[in-house]
Amino acid sequence: MNINTIQEIYAAINPIPAILATKGKVKPEVSFEIRANANIQISMNWVKDTGVQDWDRKYQVFVGSPEEAMTKVLNFIAEMPDAKTARLHTFMAKLGAVIDDGRVLGVDVDFINPLVKTMKRLSENVITHKKSLTGHSVSK
Repeated sequence: MNINTIQEIYAAINPIPAILATKGKVKPEVSFEIRANANIQISMNWVKDTGVQDWDRKYQVFVGSPEEAMTKVLNFIAEMPDAKTARLHTFMAKLGAVIDDGRVLGVDVDFINPLVKTMKRLSENVITHKKSLTGHSVSK
């Protein structure tokens, strides 16, 4: 991949927001920045999975030559889970936080234990799903 002209920059980064959207990212933005006496950087951001406001965003920055930075971007995106799995992970994080809050607040274990059991089942399903996708076992 050669990125030498403005047109090649646009061709390289314009599809990225749509790709991020297929990964479940909300309102993704991508920019390409050239800095004097430095490498370029490609920046990506989107509304955080746990965010409730558009300004509550997750940021990723990749630095290098245009080709290196773009390769880093594409590798990062390839490693992201699909949208359904990402939503499940977000739910699990929120459920875990509720369980922790309940324990700190002294909520009766009769209310907490069913949540803990649900969390364990969800975790086992995620591990089983990863194993079926890769054909390899995933450590707990």
